[in-house]
Amino acid sequence: MNDDRLARLLGRFAAAARAHYGALEALDEARANAHAQLIAGLYQSIVREGTAGREGLLALVDSDDQVVAGMAAVYSIRYNPERCVAVLRRLAAGEGLLGFRAKVALERWEAGEWEDS
Repeated sequence: MNDDRLARLLGRFAAAARAHYGALEALDEARANAHAQLIAGLYQSIVREGTAGREGLLALVDSDDQVVAGMAAVYSIRYNPERCVAVLRRLAAGEGLLGFRAKVALERWEAGEWEDS
């Protein structure tokens, strides 16, 4: 495994999460969808790195950037539900788009919508 490659992937994941959120706030659906696809692809590349990839993504859950922490929590929830749900609950208690998206993510998780995906 290449640590530099993983670090670049994680950095791109964080940047894409911020860009996705910015597009959502700007109501730019096309740009938001493009960034969502990029995030999904980066996630696949990150988890192909094995345990180190999953742990690296999970580490982003502790980011000071709440947007990055929230996106990382959504993508890491299967690996560490307790930790990710706690982050999403903290974010869901907030106002605005980030709080709303965290609430929706929690509802989907609790409804079992992500069990097989």
